Amino acid sequence: MGLKKFPGFIDVHVHLREPGATQKEDFLTGSKAAITGGFTFIIDMPNNPIPTFSLEALEEKIKLSKRAICDIGFHFGTNGKNLNSFNDAYLHPRIFGLKVYLNHTTGDFLIDDRQVLEQIFVSWESEKPILVHAEGKKIEECITLAKKYNRKLHVCHISQKEEVKMIRKAKKEKLKVTAGVTPHHLFLIDSDVKKLGPFAMMKLPLGTKKNQDALWQGILDGTIDLVESDHAPHTRQEKLANKPAFGVPGLETTLGLLFKAVHDKKITEKDIIRLLFDNPKRIFNIPEQKNTYIEFDPEKSYQIGENGYQTRSGWSPFDKWQVYGKVENVILHGKKIMNRGKIL
Repeated sequence: MGLKKFPGFIDVHVHLREPGATQKEDFLTGSKAAITGGFTFIIDMPNNPIPTFSLEALEEKIKLSKRAICDIGFHFGTNGKNLNSFNDAYLHPRIFGLKVYLNHTTGDFLIDDRQVLEQIFVSWESEKPILVHAEGKKIEECITLAKKYNRKLHVCHISQKEEVKMIRKAKKEKLKVTAGVTPHHLFLIDSDVKKLGPFAMMKLPLGTKKNQDALWQGILDGTIDLVESDHAPHTRQEKLANKPAFGVPGLETTLGLLFKAVHDKKITEKDIIRLLFDNPKRIFNIPEQKNTYIEFDPEKSYQIGENGYQTRSGWSPFDKWQVYGKVENVILHGKKIMNRGKIL
């Protein structure tokens, strides 16, 4: 087929680990992984050891991110104690949403008090979405609050059949609710943990084949709006510890896996553009990236990890998988930053 031109893709959910955990990743290595995977705009999550809960922490991150080779935005975070900084946060041009943690994950930012959660929805008076790390009943709570206060709600990395149903119902009611899904929930299931051990452990955990089928159905009928890598790099040492860290890297593998799904006739190329560009851009109001595009051959197969990884963590649960569409050239704002698969 030869090289084909695509828009620079958008990943709204990545953990670049800087500041505070640069043994796993930093803005330079994470942005190199992004470019290798065809992403020219990524949004960094707030749950660092020094979390993005204040404008000072945000400005420090922005300063550190100048080393990145792709465009980067940020999500603000909350533990329910920084509501007075919301106004400045949602007016900030580099902030694209507010992240709230309602189930256990990396970091100690859990909100399990319904009144505190409601106060967050009241205080975030913005068109920028509230993103939630939530499952089951917690998602229902958030949908109820989004309806009550007319807020935009984005449910991150849904993984269960019941959650797909909840989102579908909310959309039928014309609520401002959107949802994302990760490649690991689309391509791995609970039985893979036996084979991969801690390298398949993440929050939310892998589901059953029935859950996975519901996720693919949700993509096809538009219930699920976008694919987010939830790029969560950890060192091998951290994954092999007595209490393994949760999460897997995903920036370099998302595109190849989705083109494998095209090859397997699960989705179409148009679906990928909708999931990785059109919907993320619309939902998070991503600025135009002028003269920005990527080139690759969607028919060309390659093996994940065959030339190593750009992410500092240096591994993938999809190592040695045969996938399609290796990124060859990347033009960012008119400047060529990748040529024939090599970052310049």
